Amino acid sequence: MSRIDQLTGKRANFGQSRSHSNRATKRRQNVNLQTIRLAGTKVRVSTRTIKTLKRITAQLEGKLPTLKQKRAQKRATRAAAAKV
Repeated sequence: MSRIDQLTGKRANFGQSRSHSNRATKRRQNVNLQTIRLAGTKVRVSTRTIKTLKRITAQLEGKLPTLKQKRAQKRATRAAAAKV
């Protein structure tokens, strides 16, 4: 099974390791894949994707404010501070 995030399509990153004498050897940075159950099916996703999914579900449930709500709250506190 290939190491690809099934939701975002993120793959391994390729580059070179450099020694002290500046010799180059090929290297590969794999994606940190985890198997989770999503809507009753097993899916292999990266830890970054899991973190994003947790944030989005928290916003949909109202536990975490969205960016628009944060900005509105900041404007309100600035307006209240300006009045005083």
